[in-house]
Amino acid sequence: MFLYFAYGSNMSRRQMRARCPEHECLGIAVLKDHALCFPRNSPVRNCGVAGLMEQLGAEVWGVVYRLNENDLAKLDKREGYAPEKPSHDNRYNRQTIHVMMGSRALDCLTYFARHEPGLHVPNDSYLALIIEGAEENGLPEEYVSRLRLITTS
Repeated sequence: MFLYFAYGSNMSRRQMRARCPEHECLGIAVLKDHALCFPRNSPVRNCGVAGLMEQLGAEVWGVVYRLNENDLAKLDKREGYAPEKPSHDNRYNRQTIHVMMGSRALDCLTYFARHEPGLHVPNDSYLALIIEGAEENGLPEEYVSRLRLITTS
């Protein structure tokens, strides 16, 4: 079993049911010293998609899921990650991070988007999916309010 930290559209319960039908939602957590960004365009969504960047003092809230090997393989494929490929050939690269779930520290897998040159902006429907996931999982209102301020295309 694997712990996975979702911070973008995978926070959506509807999307996770479709992508990883055997997942278990464990609750919300925060990744310290990172900020949400949109470092690349998705050929599927045709807009900027979520990623993480290191930023001292910043926080990214998200959802921790427990995944089995089958669901993790499905998620890898969906996120454009193939462990046998060099990192510059993947859309996202999977890494282990440390998050806080309440007072408990957890090691989780997450995906870091490969940065592409240029300005990348989410579209309305993609950002709405992120906000939907944040709201339905009970992320802090202050954080959800900041998500609502993100400019869309």
